Amino acid sequence: MKKFIKIKEFLRKLYQKKGIRFAIYSLMILGIPFAGAYAHFVEPRRISITKLRIPIKKLPKPFHRFKIIQISDLHFGPTNKSISFLEKCIRKMNELKPDIVAMTGDFMQWDSHHAKPLAQILSKIKSTFGLFAILGNHDYGVCHKGHPATDPVNHKEVIDAFEAHKIQVLHNKKIILEKDGHKINVAGLGDFWTEHFKPADVLKKKHEQDHPTILLSHNPDSIDELKDYFFDLMLSGHVHGGQINFPFIGPLTVPVKHRHLRRGLHHVHNRWIYTNRGLGHIFKARFNSLPEITCMELVESTG
Repeated sequence: MKKFIKIKEFLRKLYQKKGIRFAIYSLMILGIPFAGAYAHFVEPRRISITKLRIPIKKLPKPFHRFKIIQISDLHFGPTNKSISFLEKCIRKMNELKPDIVAMTGDFMQWDSHHAKPLAQILSKIKSTFGLFAILGNHDYGVCHKGHPATDPVNHKEVIDAFEAHKIQVLHNKKIILEKDGHKINVAGLGDFWTEHFKPADVLKKKHEQDHPTILLSHNPDSIDELKDYFFDLMLSGHVHGGQINFPFIGPLTVPVKHRHLRRGLHHVHNRWIYTNRGLGHIFKARFNSLPEITCMELVESTG
């Protein structure tokens, strides 16, 4: 403790010197354009693969080490339609040999006519049980909570384009995956900011139980509305991990109530939620929030 106090006092005295302060401020100012260039040109094209294991209660043995790849928030459109970047992502996903691929919404950027070329690209992803998707708020043309659709996006056009390329859109739907006579559910909801969010049509109540259930819900804030429903793991996106994360401060603003849910794995209401940082952006800039492919393996909970 005394050593820490001495170091702190030394740094305080050092900072009091005008020359040192001038050097620090100069470096900060000079660093701004470099940080801006990195955020615009470099980080949006880097790819991070996050690997983790998630314990699931009463997971059937045939589904032990069941591998889920999650991607989110591609925002494919005018400022974000690099085919080479998406093909690079797909190569990385295929190398991981997933059992299923979960795509958690916000595919479009401003216009749904990009849905067909995007679906064609995504159909190159390979998995054992298939590709599953849900829609995010931008796939309905909704940009802000509580506001009507403002962008020319037809969500039915997005659904049709994806399903034409064998990507199952779980728009308030549930499917059952079976392996060696055992079953798990994969369910998906419409976006939380729209009238298409209908958990009662898809999920059972907690007291009813069910097969182990993986839920796709674009907005992590929806977890509060789902606390009375049964599922084991919720996969979300929406927040881009904060997108611009300043050192020691974090993001200045995020489009969710629960800031801590903007990225990563959390345990909420006695179930898991993972928020993927996404692969795309609305405005081309990322800082301390690398585009993400998540690779999850389900394991039986011992707790």
